[in-house]
Amino acid sequence: MLYPWQQSLWQNWQLLLGQGRLHHAILLLAVRGSGREVLAQQLAQTVLCQNCDTEPCGVCHSCKLFAAKTHPDFHIIAPLQEGKQIGVDAVRQCNRWAVETSQLAGQRVIMIEHADALGEAAANALLKTLEEPPSGCQFILTAQSLDSLLPTINSRCNKWRLTTPDEQETQRWVERQMMQTVKLESVRLNGGAPLATKQFIEQGQDIRHGNLLEALSNFLLPPFTGIYDVAALCTGEGIVSLKWLSYFLVDCIKLQQGVSTHFVHNESLDKVQAVASQINPAVLLSQVRKANELHRKLEKHTGLNEELLIVEWLTGFIAD
Repeated sequence: MLYPWQQSLWQNWQLLLGQGRLHHAILLLAVRGSGREVLAQQLAQTVLCQNCDTEPCGVCHSCKLFAAKTHPDFHIIAPLQEGKQIGVDAVRQCNRWAVETSQLAGQRVIMIEHADALGEAAANALLKTLEEPPSGCQFILTAQSLDSLLPTINSRCNKWRLTTPDEQETQRWVERQMMQTVKLESVRLNGGAPLATKQFIEQGQDIRHGNLLEALSNFLLPPFTGIYDVAALCTGEGIVSLKWLSYFLVDCIKLQQGVSTHFVHNESLDKVQAVASQINPAVLLSQVRKANELHRKLEKHTGLNEELLIVEWLTGFIAD
């Protein structure tokens, strides 16, 4: 079942499917939490369907195998772990699938999830197959953006961007799904992505985010106590907490500069105002930069003493 914000793009694909003009390599660009895997799988199932050209019938042998995740002509490659690259061996396997004969005497579909995680060697191994695709083989690639995708892959695909709903639509959709009021700041912390926002609330991150802001606000007011409380909350949540604090500090900077709209922390402006009135603008700018640097460092290097590094960063607010 597709989500409402996916219908327009899906209708465009249906038109091309009906006309037999769908490009052999589709690149779907969509942010995390937009349900892009649902849309990509809908396309894959439709291409493989034995009864219909523009939507999966759901009853043919192919559709039943697809629903059971046992379709012999549908293959997926993806990073083995989040944040890791797709290796060249996985792409070589993908190239072998591309030239195999269909086991159901129909199309073959190869999906590459997180194609922006293809390393240079892996991307180069894929190029020839994308340039000279075997007959009856459909490629579907998904990525968050073009920023990390190698231009050589980008240039050989037909690109489609899934737009997320505006933040009010996302807020209303999540509220309907969860049957509760949802803060706009929860939507903004998740880039407006509906599924990411829903998961954020389901997992209680909205509550823990609020607790972290409370602890930080208390720490940044004289007599500047509670540094280890903030660090413990950050460590418990993981490195995403540094992103939350970075957004919060940017809101403080905006307020200091006279901005009156477009705050991420729309419902926590009292805390934004308290910190903005207390901390020097130059310190805030420096701490945002250092928070982002620390986030990248912890993302790249596992095994570091996260709590110690966060305490060190927090001391930057009160150092002479």
